[in-house]
Amino acid sequence: MTFRLHYLVLLTAVAVACGPDQAVTEPAQLSGNARTVRQRLPHSDASAALTAVYSANEQGVASAPALVPPGAPLAPFIEARLYAIVTIAVHDALNGIIPRFERYADGGPLMADANAAAAVLTAARDAIVGGAPSAQGATDAWYAAAMAAVSGAAGLADGVMVGHRAAQAILANRAADGVAGGGVAPYTPGSNPGDYRFTFPFNTPGFDFFGTGGFADASAWATTVTPFALSSASQFRAPPPYGAGSNAAAVLTAAYTADFNEIKALGCATCAARTAEQTEIALFWMENSPTGWNRVARVVADQRNLDAWDAGRLFALVALGEFDAYTASLESKYYYDFWRPVTAVELADSDNNPQTSAAPGWNVLAFPPVPTPPVPDYPSAHATAGGAAAAIIEALVPGRGPRISTTSGSLAGVTRTFSSVAAAAEENADSRIYIGYHFRHATVEGLAQGRRVGAYLAANVLLPIRGN
Repeated sequence: MTFRLHYLVLLTAVAVACGPDQAVTEPAQLSGNARTVRQRLPHSDASAALTAVYSANEQGVASAPALVPPGAPLAPFIEARLYAIVTIAVHDALNGIIPRFERYADGGPLMADANAAAAVLTAARDAIVGGAPSAQGATDAWYAAAMAAVSGAAGLADGVMVGHRAAQAILANRAADGVAGGGVAPYTPGSNPGDYRFTFPFNTPGFDFFGTGGFADASAWATTVTPFALSSASQFRAPPPYGAGSNAAAVLTAAYTADFNEIKALGCATCAARTAEQTEIALFWMENSPTGWNRVARVVADQRNLDAWDAGRLFALVALGEFDAYTASLESKYYYDFWRPVTAVELADSDNNPQTSAAPGWNVLAFPPVPTPPVPDYPSAHATAGGAAAAIIEALVPGRGPRISTTSGSLAGVTRTFSSVAAAAEENADSRIYIGYHFRHATVEGLAQGRRVGAYLAANVLLPIRGN
């Protein structure tokens, strides 16, 4: 199956590109050697660089839909890759001028007199076009307008050179990362209680691309795709579902029984036990995680008044964390192959657990039009992505700070406010129960897995350079 066909057939994600949320700013806690920027750059240049970082971030998000044919849904792990490439290019361009943090891909000489805004804009333009060629027209128009705003500034030619170099470096680094194949492969489901089965509509003839009875997405992702920072996809593998030695044994545990009855009561389209707020939470967090958590990172950067270097590093690490979190989650999913709630409710009368019962016609809150994603339940990738982003934001921007408010691309007109990034990540995980996609155990362990991924990245990638 080709890369483009792979995404034409997927009907499982809501990918909506949204602008940044506006937030009240507070005095910044300068991290690391931020004073270096204030010493080296005039205020106007530092301000222009920060504006360029945000503009580049916006353009990267706006370009993501170009990764798939018009009207086709965008897989979040593919979206995360584009964001990572763009934000790394921006980060490396800045640190190729004033080296506050380690660069990821670019190892070229420092160009201290380069214009930082021009470097950021050029890096983003080249990275977007290299990662999403169909976005070139809109991106070139954006680039021309953004560069016009800094025309006449000193060091423009050198800035453009640094930007070109940074983008080329990360594009070359990821050229053979395995993503072009989509991570798809023939998959044969199990037949024991608890084993993953193809879910509707991916168990119909139109999705039987490999002659195995249906379609399971990204079943070979962990073995064919290279993470950005993890040593392997299995580095932070989740523990066995419900601590059992097999899926058949897992569905007999008391914890599974409680989770089954909870999601049966709360996760369906007609579930009367789900509250209005739980429904709002389910739909609010339904959008692709890379979109939503990039937005949260922007809110925090705005509130804490981060400069271009700190904001660039934050955006890059969150994007890296999203991609590697999905990779880690997919590895665990296909290592354990645990069934989805929609299957569990349908087959409950044959799972050997006398405390579960089937409910004919039960289906998830979003169906139709959005069915259960065609991957195993455990752990929740959505929760893993949220945990990774939260751990990274907490590490890079320490302290509770003010409450954060954010919006959603999947529930327009709604703003939700949280006491902390951790609280947002916990609600994000819970949302997958209310929408019917995951058992609670999958969300709890997914959040924990993501936090391990995020903590690892924050401690090992794009680190401050001592002595500056």
